[in-house]
Amino acid sequence: MSDLTTGEQFLVNALADAVGRQRMLYAGMNGNTKRTKLWDEFGYPEQVDFDGYYRAYERNAVAHAAVHNLLDSCWVDSPTIIDGEEGRESTETTPWEKQVTKLLKKHWPKIKDADRRNLVGRYSALLIQFKDGGDWKDAVNVTTVKSLGEKAVVRLIPAWESQVVPGTYVTDMQSDRYGQPELYYFNEQPVGDDKTYGPTRSVQVHPDRIIIICEGSEDENMLSGVPFLRAGYNKLLDLEKISGGSAEGFLKNASRQLGIAFDKDTDMASLKKSAIDAGFKDLGDALNDKITRMNRGTDAALVMQAGAPSVLSVAAADPSPSWTVAANEFSASIQSPFTIQFGQQTGRLASDEDKTAWAKRCNGRRWGHQTALVTVVIERFWLFGVIPPPASGEVTLAWSDLLAPSEKEKIANMQAMATVAKDTQQAYGTPAVDENEVRAVGELEPRETPATPNPNKKLTDEDPLNDDSSANPNRDANRTA
Repeated sequence: MSDLTTGEQFLVNALADAVGRQRMLYAGMNGNTKRTKLWDEFGYPEQVDFDGYYRAYERNAVAHAAVHNLLDSCWVDSPTIIDGEEGRESTETTPWEKQVTKLLKKHWPKIKDADRRNLVGRYSALLIQFKDGGDWKDAVNVTTVKSLGEKAVVRLIPAWESQVVPGTYVTDMQSDRYGQPELYYFNEQPVGDDKTYGPTRSVQVHPDRIIIICEGSEDENMLSGVPFLRAGYNKLLDLEKISGGSAEGFLKNASRQLGIAFDKDTDMASLKKSAIDAGFKDLGDALNDKITRMNRGTDAALVMQAGAPSVLSVAAADPSPSWTVAANEFSASIQSPFTIQFGQQTGRLASDEDKTAWAKRCNGRRWGHQTALVTVVIERFWLFGVIPPPASGEVTLAWSDLLAPSEKEKIANMQAMATVAKDTQQAYGTPAVDENEVRAVGELEPRETPATPNPNKKLTDEDPLNDDSSANPNRDANRTA
């Protein structure tokens, strides 16, 4: 090894690591050196592709709820578009901000749906259909788009991972797009379609016309995205085993499976001959036919001469403890409190700590991943002339704070502050908080403090006891009369 160069040593070490990972793959991917086939015994797949995640999302109730719980919590409202830094939000809304807000208003559902598909797979795509007269495989005609403005955007098309695959990659290290696909292939066939309905065409798409959404891929490689269900996928299978096995056991007990016990003196040959004469294959076939007919009716009776029937049933086990363990593990994998994800069977609501933790989780995603997604869409619009660029040269998004108190909590906070003011007023003669501080807790506008009157300043020089024109405006008219 000492005779090898540094580069050769690096390649040898990388190859050894790859061989080790390959051996672990064949060993069962569980990392248990004593029991290397645990995943095989548990029924876990060694590799999960997009089809596995998509089937889990479509048919597993827990997986479907987990995706939409995060999606709907994070997209509970749309952000405020700001031309410049966030501090400009309090100033007057600019015409550019109004234009962009109006444009995105009709596209929010498509952007949200693209984010939904990103949660299921490693990545998703948002295709922009421009009315520029060019093919999708060509670069966008900026001159035509600028002449049409907002009308140049026909629609946004969200796509699943399996519908969009990268083509050849840019290998020129001097290019700004080094390591990125030169083009993409878009399959218009809807995911889950049996190819009976819908388009089946596959088209080439230029990078100008597509936005790749790959959450968790900080290296900007679309294939490095992290599926939302990946870490907890095995637990989803466990939940299906537990709940499905419990339901199957209930069904088997309810179907009255019978066992027939014959004593040693029973003439089995005579019974078999009678069954064959009656048209059955053998004695077992005859008994199955009789039992099947009996199970078809609730009032059917079974008359036996030589055998004694008995019901084959077992006491069904309570699946709740095992199911709860697997559900808690899955909740941990998606960073969601159990009470937020599943609620409480006792009727107790989620604790304040769980609500706060979930709000922090969603706030972080809104200010991180979703801000980057919406910003890319807006930048793509002004880059090709759909909208003019912002005057400041940058755009900022301001999301509502999910940790902000509710109206009920605001009222409770105001009541607590008012109690402090009353108690401190009685104890020290001066309240610790004033009226506007109480109103600020409830996010109400402050009231203007009335001006303190000046005792040395006269409000008027007129004598109110004197019967003058100001005191009696009808005096001159009365005298004339």
